[in-house]
Amino acid sequence: MCILRQWENTLITLLLLLLLSACAGTAIQPTTTRQTAYVIRTDDRLLTQFAPVIIPADTAYPFNKIGTPEAKYTARGMEEIYVNPAMPTVYVQQRSFTSRGQRYTNLIYRMHFERVPLLHLTSGRNGGLIIVITLNRKRQPVLITTVHSCGCYLAFVPTQYLPAAAYPTRWKRSGQRVFGIKLPGKLDYPQGAHPLIFLQHATHRVRDIRVLDEDRLNAHYRRVPVTTAAMQQLHALPLGEKTISFFHTAGPDKGYVKNAYKPFELLLMSWWVLDAHVGMDKDYGDRKKTGAVFYTSLRPWKRRASDMWPFASFLEFWGWRL
Repeated sequence: MCILRQWENTLITLLLLLLLSACAGTAIQPTTTRQTAYVIRTDDRLLTQFAPVIIPADTAYPFNKIGTPEAKYTARGMEEIYVNPAMPTVYVQQRSFTSRGQRYTNLIYRMHFERVPLLHLTSGRNGGLIIVITLNRKRQPVLITTVHSCGCYLAFVPTQYLPAAAYPTRWKRSGQRVFGIKLPGKLDYPQGAHPLIFLQHATHRVRDIRVLDEDRLNAHYRRVPVTTAAMQQLHALPLGEKTISFFHTAGPDKGYVKNAYKPFELLLMSWWVLDAHVGMDKDYGDRKKTGAVFYTSLRPWKRRASDMWPFASFLEFWGWRL
């Protein structure tokens, strides 16, 4: 019994250390004089007119750069999926949904990173981040939703265009804490502006969301143009004379990103979450087609109810009344 208790204490201590190391990145200062701002060039599409500007903590580290998922053959002739940090690509998708008789449009942005380095709870390769900007019928941004492509670290930031009646009960507009990181509780979002999404060092967690005009953006940040691609292209990565999916398309791993295993999350969380795939990045889509539920609650009995793809019911699950 003493040995069992000692093992449990060791496990809890290790988990706490990993969680603390994941939050430690907020103190990392950039080594460059001006931080990199990944900017999508604006055209006549809603997806570019409202596109977020992504500002990682320090792009001197390749693993902090937005990359491009690619495929290659190894020296042994095996297929390998990886994220190339030398070129940034943001995958985009536009969807509409109806909630409480009102029609909304979701602008979806997905990006991936080479890896999260060791000694972080989310350590592993090919991890990603999804940002959803929800527009009302007047094309006003009412809500910004951010989540890692594993379904973790979910955060909501409403704007001044969202009616007070749509907020969850006891929502604090002065600010909120999402797994130890302080984020705005409400964002003033002028028409025509772009939200700035600041990312944490190494873990790529969202550490702040702001809005800046073009002049201030140009003065304080080094702009890097970002290529956009349709979300469907993640299912057709070039590989020699053929294409290959970024996701497993069959078997028990169907719907999950290839080469995206998270060993620490598997060891420390899978047994109480009841999911051997916990922490693994996955396809964002209809679970009947992808094979993976994009759940955002770790409670096993809330797995389908917290699925982010059916967005109206997902919002209701988390207390939003759009």
